[in-house]
Amino acid sequence: MRQSRIGAAIASAALVASVGGAAVTAEAASTSSAAAGPVAVSISSTRMITMPATVQPGVNEFVVTSAKPSGFQVMTLAEGYTKEEAEADVKKGLDGGKMSALRRFEANSTFIGGVASLPDKPTRFWVDLAPGDYVALDTRAKTDVDKWISFTAVGEETGAAVPAAATIKAVRATKWSNKPKSISNKGILTFKNRASENHFVILAKMRKGATLKQVKMFLQTEEGRPPVDFRHTVDSAVIDPGQTVSFEYKLPRGNYAMLCFWPDASMGGMPHAFMGMVRTIKLK
Repeated sequence: MRQSRIGAAIASAALVASVGGAAVTAEAASTSSAAAGPVAVSISSTRMITMPATVQPGVNEFVVTSAKPSGFQVMTLAEGYTKEEAEADVKKGLDGGKMSALRRFEANSTFIGGVASLPDKPTRFWVDLAPGDYVALDTRAKTDVDKWISFTAVGEETGAAVPAAATIKAVRATKWSNKPKSISNKGILTFKNRASENHFVILAKMRKGATLKQVKMFLQTEEGRPPVDFRHTVDSAVIDPGQTVSFEYKLPRGNYAMLCFWPDASMGGMPHAFMGMVRTIKLK
């Protein structure tokens, strides 16, 4: 997949992965005790993930702390589809641009959600976990199958509920819902994927006076000064169709571009934002 100024900007931003699809792996180690309350996740400077080996099914609050900018991602693998096979498909598909590998990875993986984190600033997210086995990844870590971590949701359900929050939705294949037009600049945001493709949401602050037309033009040409400031961003991690994730965020007030850069295998790996999955939203 081609490298781009947009990809470089996002890769250097504190809270987002690269446009081309970051290597979804993590250097990992787990503890053996179940979480009674919020699930504590820590990611060390060497990308070691520490979290409980078992959690309760139901709505779980995860609290992620990292020594470096990280992207904590929860997902499941289909029965019989191994970490080694997933790792190989990540390298060939997301990293190498081979669409058959990307399709196989998508067909055998279910992205549940997660959150991006900054050094020593705990960040929370909420997902509803069915009983079963999961893998957790740091999307900013180097690809290595030994760095994938496993955990299990088992036992009595938490009985918890996701906190009330503003909700944004992906609809159809590569389209955002038209509402809400504005949300608070801080709090909890819920992202629902009601489309037919994998998606993640990025909110990136638009420069003063920038327009949606300019954002779309820059995505196509990558010429001139970027109309968005990737220093002020937040993202949801990836979720599959039908999944929902809620996450904590805090951003400066202003107008934001709402984008998704997941690669579309049916379009040769083109990021969804390049296919028109971009709109504006006001944070107030």
